[in-house]
Amino acid sequence: MPLPRRCPPGGNRAAGGPLFVGISGPQGIGKTTITRELLSTLSSSPHNLRVLSFSMDDLYLPFKSQEALSQRYPDNKLIEFRGLPGTHDIALGARTFRALYEASQPHAPDTVVSVPVYDKALHAGRGDQLPQDQWPRAQGPFDVILFEGWSLGFKSVRDPKRLAEIYATAPQYLAQHPFSSIEMVNQALEEYEREWYSYLDGFVHLSAPNISTVFNWRAEQEEWLWATRGTGMTKDQVKDFVARFMPAYEVYLERLKQENLFKYEQGEARSPSSYQGRHLRVDLDEDREMRSTTLLDS
Repeated sequence: MPLPRRCPPGGNRAAGGPLFVGISGPQGIGKTTITRELLSTLSSSPHNLRVLSFSMDDLYLPFKSQEALSQRYPDNKLIEFRGLPGTHDIALGARTFRALYEASQPHAPDTVVSVPVYDKALHAGRGDQLPQDQWPRAQGPFDVILFEGWSLGFKSVRDPKRLAEIYATAPQYLAQHPFSSIEMVNQALEEYEREWYSYLDGFVHLSAPNISTVFNWRAEQEEWLWATRGTGMTKDQVKDFVARFMPAYEVYLERLKQENLFKYEQGEARSPSSYQGRHLRVDLDEDREMRSTTLLDS
């Protein structure tokens, strides 16, 4: 079934362009590995498609901007460090999506696009965007763009009363933060929906059996780092690191597992023909083996 053409906000959807596919899943589930394998498969025979991939992790705010954000809102520990919605460079992401889209239009043959890179090791692990002259350059046109991120697909709770209800029965991790903190994250998500999600044609959600599995998967990654590099996080550090992401999972993950990402746009319901067949949930077990796949068409 042909997908309705997505495009820049307010743009002409009939103009064509690459197929933008979002890939989401919690830390450690294998998003990067699957994205890499998809890129290799689609780029090779018999497909021979022009494929580019990039990550939400490369769109975090520059170090100084993140530092200023945390200083401006010292009581909001959800945005103290990079990670949650509200700590990404929305404008940079929008420009990158737009550049990839425009580079695949008939009027812009052989356009070169610079793709952002974020180095998490800089500033003693606080991270920073690399200078633009160090970004990789890719020549268009493109057939497929793969975009992955752990919180990709999370959507804001538009009804303030509903958000308050969620907080009133706050699960373990959300309850450790004031309501105003999750309000700020929730408001930030509206920008992601408007400026980034509007480009997506299809969406794949890699779903874990339960969210506590993320702790085990992250611990496995650190054990590998200790064994191969002699460095990594301790078990307590892993728990503290993963716990910072849990409030967002507690508020937004269940909706992503149950509701088609494209069913509502800016809070407004869309016709079934515009969203059916576009959102695939892949359920994995604790060993990351596929258990089932489901098209979320309702």
